[in-house]
Amino acid sequence: MTKHSVKAKTRAVANWIWLIAIVISGVAAIAKEQSSSARIDQTAFVRLGGIDQWISIRGESRANPVLLVVHGGPGEAQWPQDEVYRPWEKDFIVVQWDQRGSGHTFGRYGTKTPDVTLDRISKDGVELAVYLCGNLSKKKIIVLGHSWGSLVATRMVQIRPDLFAAYVGTGQAASWMVLVKTQYDLLLAKARKDGNEATVKELEAIGRPGPTNGDHWSFLNKYNFRSLWASSDQEWLHHLRSQAAELKAREPEQFKNLEDGMQFTGEQVIPDQIATDLPKTACDIHTAYFVIQGQEDVITPTQAAVEYFKCVKAPKKELILIPNAGHFAFMTASDKFLEALTSKVRPVAIARGA
Repeated sequence: MTKHSVKAKTRAVANWIWLIAIVISGVAAIAKEQSSSARIDQTAFVRLGGIDQWISIRGESRANPVLLVVHGGPGEAQWPQDEVYRPWEKDFIVVQWDQRGSGHTFGRYGTKTPDVTLDRISKDGVELAVYLCGNLSKKKIIVLGHSWGSLVATRMVQIRPDLFAAYVGTGQAASWMVLVKTQYDLLLAKARKDGNEATVKELEAIGRPGPTNGDHWSFLNKYNFRSLWASSDQEWLHHLRSQAAELKAREPEQFKNLEDGMQFTGEQVIPDQIATDLPKTACDIHTAYFVIQGQEDVITPTQAAVEYFKCVKAPKKELILIPNAGHFAFMTASDKFLEALTSKVRPVAIARGA
């Protein structure tokens, strides 16, 4: 064989190998793209803070930013509201988490669940954020805290701001003392407006701001504070009661875990709730900061949330108030809430690493 023919054959083989490499790399790229855009639907128990905790991960595309929902209550796990979250899954990978002492997680350990405190639950949330970043190949995630969950999510962001592209608060908590004063004033104003002299005298005898301990809930029930809730919140409470009956019939064990978990966790974290004073402890937030709040919220009063928002220093912050909505705006005005998430939060979070 001549040198010329050997060179020609060698060149042909090299070209063939080069062509195969291009085809293989192209197939790999397509497979990777398909994998990254594929739908995800998983439930699992993951080890957080030394115990197994239940999570659900759902989304139409793995390429979307991760949105971790930190539920309120305390203990009000959100998996029963699965249908409300379905539209969110188009633009986000939505993660539900039954916190320590709540829902499925409570079902694992019951009243023997250890260390049910704001600090420990917040650290569990940080561990979960690390887990999600690693398993979903994300640099950062978005965290959404509702009511009690806004305390947990705020603490999470304070502990590890580098894990979070954005914080979103709704039913945003601020200060226990301000909450108590505001609710007392609302009750007294209603009694005066209704001409209910007996209640006015009782409330004035108690004195502003009323009970500042765990008995505050009994105080509110005695004077029918629910009558002051936004109408949308009252309708949502009616829905939850109807849903509870259906859930109890369909999944009696999980319903019991949900109900008992709320009772258990609520009792455990009362001291943490009473100690809440975010304007003094959490004004420096080192990530994008959003509050999407029902304008008529009196459960975690919007007035207090707005005042707290003013003190927050963050790289980017925005307050969105939803009219004709209250404490459960993310459920009762879910279309407007989702619009704010997709148009306001999502682009900022993506730009910041989500």
